[in-house]
Amino acid sequence: DLGAINQSIFTLLETNNVVNDQVLRRLVIQRDELIQSHLKSLNKVERDQFAKAELPINNKLHAAVQSLFTDSLSELSGLVRGLKAIKKYK
Repeated sequence: DLGAINQSIFTLLETNNVVNDQVLRRLVIQRDELIQSHLKSLNKVERDQFAKAELPINNKLHAAVQSLFTDSLSELSGLVRGLKAIKKYK
């Protein structure tokens, strides 16, 4: 169910210093497939209601993943600077 998948994603993001990207990717794909399937079963009014209800959760998930992405870029940048410094002293 969608609530369980959402909770699994939030738990993964909140409880781990290093997120297992394969697990996160699998959960996000499951979430997307479930939502796409569910949307097909709804009429326009129901789709609109569902989208309005799911949007805040989606935005919260997006913000959490974006934060991880930003942190990863920062770490990568530090590693690149470190490699340049090492090469400089060789």
